[in-house]
Amino acid sequence: MKPPRGFPAWAWWTLFLSTFLFAVPLTSPWWSTVLRSEIQGADDEGEDAPGNAAATPEAVVPGSVLKVVLHTRLVGQAGLGTIEREVPYVRGIIPQIKTAVSELTIGTPEAAPLLPPGTRVLDAAYTQGGTVFIDFSTELESSRGVGVEEERVVVQGIVTTIIENFPAVRGVLILVDGKTPKTGHFDLSRPLRPDDPIFEVEEPEPSPDPAAPATAPTPTPLSTPGTSKEGRTPPR
Repeated sequence: MKPPRGFPAWAWWTLFLSTFLFAVPLTSPWWSTVLRSEIQGADDEGEDAPGNAAATPEAVVPGSVLKVVLHTRLVGQAGLGTIEREVPYVRGIIPQIKTAVSELTIGTPEAAPLLPPGTRVLDAAYTQGGTVFIDFSTELESSRGVGVEEERVVVQGIVTTIIENFPAVRGVLILVDGKTPKTGHFDLSRPLRPDDPIFEVEEPEPSPDPAAPATAPTPTPLSTPGTSKEGRTPPR
C-alpha cells in the first residue's frame, strides 16, 4: 500500500508500528485461547504418559521400591538396632534421603519411632563435598531435653541411617527449622559421622559389691616384753 500523497513515509511507518505494538497485547488473550484450543487435551495425556515422572524429581516410580536399613529403637532392646524396610522409590538422592529419614518417625510392632511425635523432615540439601544438610521441624528439639542418652540415640540414629544407606555422604549436619540447633547435651553445629567421638558411650566404673565380705587386715606380730627380736632373752 502506498502512503497517502503528502503524508511522509516515516510518519506512516511510525503509525503502523505503533498500531501493531498496541494491537498485539490487546489481542494476546484471544490468540492464547486459539493456540491452546488446537492442542486441547495434551496436558491430560502427559500426566499418564510413561516417563513423565522424570519431570518431577520427587515423583514416585510406580512398581519400584527402595530398601533402606533404619538405625532405630527396637522393641525390647536398649540403644539402637537395625531394621530393613522397603519404601517407595523416588528419583534423586535428596528425595531418597528425605524418604528414608521420614521412616524414622513411623513405628511398627518391631520398631518404635526414633523421632519425637510430630517431627517432620522439612528439607534436605547435598553438597559436592559429601555433606548432607537435613532440616527438621521444631518437634525434634523435644528429644534433646530428656537426657544425654536420649539425645545421643536420636542424633546417632539419624546420622547413621543416612550415611550407611547412601555411601556418597560423608557427613550429616542437622538443622531445626532451617537453623543450627541450640546447644544441648551435644554440639550439632558441625557435620557428624557414625564414628564421631560424641557417640562413644563411657563405660561406668564397677562399683564394689556390698555383699562381698570385707578382707580383714593382716595383724603385725608384736614382740613379747623382755624378748629381743631374735626371740632370746637379753642378758641382765
